[in-house]
Amino acid sequence: MKVSKTGRRPEPPDDVGPIPAPETANRQRFFHRRRATHVSTDRRNVVLAAATAANFGQFGARVVLSPFVLAIALDFQVTKGGVGTGLTLMWATVALAQFPSGVLADRYGERRIMVVALGLTAVGSALVAAAPTFPTFVLAAGALGVGAGLYFPVGTTLLARRFENQGRALGIHSAGGPLAGLAVPVVATAVAARYDWRVGVLTGGALAAVACCLVVVGVEPTPPARPDASVRERLHPQRALALLRRPAVAYTTLVATLGMYTFQAFTSFFPTFLQEYHRFGESEASLVFGVAFFLVAVGLPLVGNAADRFGNDAGLVGTFLGTAAGFAILLLAPTRAVVYLGAAVVGLSLTWGGPLQSRFMSQFSTADRASGFGVVRTVFVLLGSVSNVVTGVLAARVGWGAAYGVVVGLLLLAATLVARNRDAQNE
Repeated sequence: MKVSKTGRRPEPPDDVGPIPAPETANRQRFFHRRRATHVSTDRRNVVLAAATAANFGQFGARVVLSPFVLAIALDFQVTKGGVGTGLTLMWATVALAQFPSGVLADRYGERRIMVVALGLTAVGSALVAAAPTFPTFVLAAGALGVGAGLYFPVGTTLLARRFENQGRALGIHSAGGPLAGLAVPVVATAVAARYDWRVGVLTGGALAAVACCLVVVGVEPTPPARPDASVRERLHPQRALALLRRPAVAYTTLVATLGMYTFQAFTSFFPTFLQEYHRFGESEASLVFGVAFFLVAVGLPLVGNAADRFGNDAGLVGTFLGTAAGFAILLLAPTRAVVYLGAAVVGLSLTWGGPLQSRFMSQFSTADRASGFGVVRTVFVLLGSVSNVVTGVLAARVGWGAAYGVVVGLLLLAATLVARNRDAQNE
């Protein structure tokens, strides 16, 4: 501020008002920053809620088909194996859409691709429900898979750009999937009991449509990370291979593949395991499976928050060892009470999504996060899906001890790999 020749500070103009004392100005700046931080935090939480709802919707639109396999087979006069082939195609397109998802998000922005993904998921669900023949059902299921597959990399990248404590945010986001797996089939089955399987399937499509609207309202437009990039060049296989050749990325992808193998073995076969290995009834097995899935949803944000405090690798080692212990308890359990305990341990420990995704995000630059995460998602989802074949064959030909014994061994291998890598970084 200028000083007059008399050495006195000039009076402020009448329309400005008195100049605040230094302590008053500091106090005003403090409350202004506090208010801005509060608004920013509230905005991030709105985005997190919208993204979690989106994950709930896209996963629900996929998992809603599972209770209707027999009804679909009867309607189209095909075998259960034929319906299974159609669902396998859907899951394959889910995996294959992950890489283009990231590339498109880099070019056009995450919000735009999220809206397209959820819209395509809703449309695919409607096409499945309206399919007049089995071939059109299979094609519609493939379209549904493409839409659902486009979502997850961009949703994850969107949150990684907004949250410093990524483990907690990504854990909450991932919990939307298990919650959908728990709730949507129950609601859809009740709807189908009153109408038919086609109306039940529309339940999942309606959730995806609602989630699409929530993203439009709750997520502001996001600037693309690479607005001038050529989509064709970035989709070239050589680029994907270059990303996977990075030692840290390849290492984490291997660990993620072992985790996906376990997750598929649990989601596809756990009720059957309880029925055949422990002689549970169908209703009891479904109830235990549902409770375990609920615990997965509860545990994901808790483990993510712990990983933010103690490190991603600590979270990964702890959850891998916990899941291995849970499966071991299930294989050795002498009583039903111990089986319930083992199922609870598996549910609470099958929660490495947050620290694993955060670990991936730390290995890519901000500009490459969406496309890089899309590449590794495509790889480890596809490779991990062999669990459906291996677990089923081992259970049928050798027994459940061998099938889930392999799961325990792979989990111990994953924990060892992460622990050794952590020790090497600390040396």
